[in-house]
Amino acid sequence: MASKTAAAAKRATKPTKKTARVSPAKKSTPAVAAKPAAPAKTTAGKSKPAEPAKAAGAAKKATPATSRANPRAGNIASSNFALDKLHQVALQATNLDEAVDFYQNVLGLRFIARYDPPGLAFFDMGGFRLLLSATASEATLYFRVVDINGAVKTLKKRGVTFLQPPAMIHRDENGDFGKKGGEEWMAFFKDPSGNVLALTERR
Repeated sequence: MASKTAAAAKRATKPTKKTARVSPAKKSTPAVAAKPAAPAKTTAGKSKPAEPAKAAGAAKKATPATSRANPRAGNIASSNFALDKLHQVALQATNLDEAVDFYQNVLGLRFIARYDPPGLAFFDMGGFRLLLSATASEATLYFRVVDINGAVKTLKKRGVTFLQPPAMIHRDENGDFGKKGGEEWMAFFKDPSGNVLALTERR
């Protein structure tokens, strides 16, 4: 009885071996290399080399650069070119102080600027400049007025001495300078430097 009990106890204490079931690992599928693109075929079945991809929007043909013409040079190249705009007139001034005073305060020209040295004075003549300078040459200026007799009286009151009273210098019989039969009247005087000046009226 004791031997049976001992045998039973031995069986109870004997460890039972259990084998863990391991699921077999899935086989990985080898990567397949991409097949090269098949060359394009022509209608005759022959292979045609692939053309390079064209950029979106065909590039325009480059136009050779041309030099731009200076818009201000157009009249110079034209056959109609003419020097018909007066910019500046220079008069000799033997005494610049006297000359500036005469043209500004006696004749009433608008003074622009004076530069000392070298001794230059500028006046506005209604569209072009008058330059007074000791190095300029002598010249004659003709001032257009609407009433020559009234202008003479006004300037005489300011101390101007006229070489002769207003007189008709020219009758425009052909209308070369305006209406036919128009008369040009003038009166001459001098500035402090001896330049001859004139008043003109067209009647």
